[in-house]
Amino acid sequence: MVRTEGKSSPQRARVIPGNIIIRQRGTRFHPGDYVGIGKDHTLYALKEGRVKFERHKLSGRKWVHVEPKEGHVLHPLYAKVAAAESKTTM
Repeated sequence: MVRTEGKSSPQRARVIPGNIIIRQRGTRFHPGDYVGIGKDHTLYALKEGRVKFERHKLSGRKWVHVEPKEGHVLHPLYAKVAAAESKTTM
């Protein structure tokens, strides 16, 4: 079985959960926000949004992120803490 490797989704492409962004051997690209990694190092989208590629200035490591369509959502546990903190500061 031949697997094609490389970028499947270009920069700023729209993706839905489960879409493959990159097929690779090893981790040339690392998963960032809302990106999962398979056992064969395939990167895939975890949320609907747009793909963003980033390179770290110091380490040179390449990251792939998905910017969510509805924006970043806090985990419910942290949302409660943030709401409580905003009430105490008022």
